[in-house]
Amino acid sequence: MPQSQVSPSIRELTQKAVQANKEHQRALKAYTEKLEAELDTVDKLMDSVDVTDLEDEADLDVGGFVVIPGSVRAAAPISPKGLSSLDSPFYNDALRRNRYLTATDVHTMRPRELETLREAVRTENYRRGALDSQRRGLPAFSDLREQPSNYLELNTEGLDWDRIAEKVSTVSMTTRTARACEIRWLGDLHPDFSHEPWTQEEISSLKALLLQGKGKGMQPDWVDIAKKLDTNRTPLDCMRHGTTRKLHVWTTESDERLLKAVRMYGHNNWSLVARYVSEDATASQCNNRYQHTLDPDIRRAKWTVEEDARLRMAVAAYGPSWVNVAAVLPGRHNDQCRERWNEQVHPAINKTPWTVEEDNKLVDLVRATDTLDWKEISEHLNTGRTENMSLRNVPEGSETRSSNVFSKLPACSHTSLRLLFTDKRNFTRWDTELGSSSRTF
Repeated sequence: MPQSQVSPSIRELTQKAVQANKEHQRALKAYTEKLEAELDTVDKLMDSVDVTDLEDEADLDVGGFVVIPGSVRAAAPISPKGLSSLDSPFYNDALRRNRYLTATDVHTMRPRELETLREAVRTENYRRGALDSQRRGLPAFSDLREQPSNYLELNTEGLDWDRIAEKVSTVSMTTRTARACEIRWLGDLHPDFSHEPWTQEEISSLKALLLQGKGKGMQPDWVDIAKKLDTNRTPLDCMRHGTTRKLHVWTTESDERLLKAVRMYGHNNWSLVARYVSEDATASQCNNRYQHTLDPDIRRAKWTVEEDARLRMAVAAYGPSWVNVAAVLPGRHNDQCRERWNEQVHPAINKTPWTVEEDNKLVDLVRATDTLDWKEISEHLNTGRTENMSLRNVPEGSETRSSNVFSKLPACSHTSLRLLFTDKRNFTRWDTELGSSSRTF
């Protein structure tokens, strides 16, 4: 068709299409440059993390760690991906294991995953806006120019959650599903929700709404309550602040349920363990109860010389990081290690018999304080005595026994003194009844 016979409308549409294509190319180029800059930043951060890891490993020279320069990390004969490949003889077993881990392990999204989720939602809205503009023959991104600045996060219509989940999974240790990403975004991370600390006014309004439903004999509808509260709180957030958890008390029965739950779910699924034990038990309570009381591997025997030496080496390497210290002392948990160090092994501890001057100063400190903070008292005493040293008995007939300030108390020991001083009123009564003239000062 000759140039002169081309209708003006076709020519205009062609020019608009060419212009829209150019604008789209410019926008894509700008966005690509932005992504490349972000990837460069991520690469630099990853390099710095790798260097830090290597430096940290070179410094570990405690209890079983041997560092050989130039050595290569041990590798399994088959990679995890190889185990789950279709031609693997272990494919079915690997599939069952993955299903089990997916159903039992709690994979909390890390900050990097959350930021990737936000960026994926913005990118998806960006892509959706560009396609809508092209479909209607409008300049690229014309709709976005008319929207508020945070529109790329506000819009929830027409998002491809499969595409979003795929992007989040690239930075995750586990595969994230489309449904999981959608729930996390729409139920928690969406900018419409408030994550500010709860005010007293909000808590009072929430309690009033709960009382209204309770008076009618209704179970709380947290979705409805969140709407009525009208402070941009999620239903789950309302449930957290509106439900009073009962105090869980450990019994023989609950201990048995805890042991059974640990056998079922392992040592890394304390949320599932807590649900099995009781509706009032928390993951932290179950972890502490098992690790400190019920774990059959816990050593409760007297500390050996070898263990004390190993404890000194671990503290020299890790400092007061008691979880790491306990890792190199089999059978001892972190609290045992901390108490042993602070009460027995620390080089600054004074283990000589108590002097009369120390006893007098101890009484003066207790007399001067309103609250019996034994840690603070031991710091003010400043003679290398720990806060629990007054719990230990003074041997009968010792020089300290016969000459100390507590000699007027029959069969007195630092244990009975600690019990006496547990209540400030007891000390005041003893202090008044005994009188300063009957003490050795």
